[in-house]
Amino acid sequence: MDLNYSDEQLLLKESAERFLKGRYDFEKRNTIIGSETGFDAGIWSEMADLGWLALPFAEENGGLGGGAVEISLIMEAIGRALVVEPYLASIILAGGLVEKLGSADQKAEILGGLIAGTSRLALAHAERQTGFDLGNITATAMKSADGYTISGKKPLVPGGSFADIFLVSATFDGTVKLFVVAADAVGLTSTQVKLVDGSRASDLVLDNVPVPASALLDGAADTLDEIEAAHDRANAALAFEAVGIMDALMDATVAYTKERVQFGKPLAAFQALQHRMAEMAVKCQEARGSALLATLSVDAPRVTRIRGVSGARAKIGKVSRSVAQEAIQLHGAMGFSQEMPIGAWFRRLYAIENTFGTTADHLKRYGEIVRDPAMLSGSLLREPV
Repeated sequence: MDLNYSDEQLLLKESAERFLKGRYDFEKRNTIIGSETGFDAGIWSEMADLGWLALPFAEENGGLGGGAVEISLIMEAIGRALVVEPYLASIILAGGLVEKLGSADQKAEILGGLIAGTSRLALAHAERQTGFDLGNITATAMKSADGYTISGKKPLVPGGSFADIFLVSATFDGTVKLFVVAADAVGLTSTQVKLVDGSRASDLVLDNVPVPASALLDGAADTLDEIEAAHDRANAALAFEAVGIMDALMDATVAYTKERVQFGKPLAAFQALQHRMAEMAVKCQEARGSALLATLSVDAPRVTRIRGVSGARAKIGKVSRSVAQEAIQLHGAMGFSQEMPIGAWFRRLYAIENTFGTTADHLKRYGEIVRDPAMLSGSLLREPV
């Protein structure tokens, strides 16, 4: 198997890194998270112009037909730059579900604005009791004369504070369904929440929110299965975001220890610190390999997908925390200063570790899959026979 990037993928990687390095430095990022909205419409529009918003969607839906590998390249650059705009929540997660479950009319209506950058989506699925059990949903949808009415609470909706359209999950006739709900719908209350890493989410309360019959996303596939698959795609993308952050922490730490002088010589000259940074580098490579396996597994059969994705999240959750802690310790007090991004990278890794399942959640999920001897001994990218 050739695991090298193609020329087109290398060009995408270089252009993403160049764009964010020039347009999204740490000072710019701090200005954005300190603003009232926590969002830069100009940056989002430029992402649309670059084709990032169209990247994961099929060409027949107005997209560029990119796959999980192309998405991983964007997410790695996003991690390094600490981008807070909701690329993962709006494009990969919510947009991917519209493409999987929407009718032709729904795709044309919703994805067109999303790809153009004039509309933003957010998936409102998890509830306080949901945890890692994606089917544990108490929000309800009831049939009405004109369509449906939806009631329930959806806390901490990723990207919700920026969204003009929500995909709201609710139980209907005993099964979980997704409904398209406008952010300004009657009976919908949205409260903005600022998260530990500086990004924004929203708490939603739906009180008999009326939606038309056309709001139901009722594709041929099982809705809950597609929500699980969408979360796995998002988890694979988060894995590469974490890789980008870890590499940035590694580079910043090496650069700092070369500049910081103690006892008449740079910190990097001390063998004990060299060993610690070598261990950081090894863990960065372990994370990259795990993230690549997750990326290559997202379109595989369910058990293979789970092994790749949850295995990667469990591994990266462990090694990323170690790398972040070492980076802060080797920077000393400077690691906590507002002038340096070390603390911001640390907080983002902490947020990733607790997004779409904790490290413990993914370790348990992975363990349940690999207990099967055929799975444990089989190919990493093919379903066991």
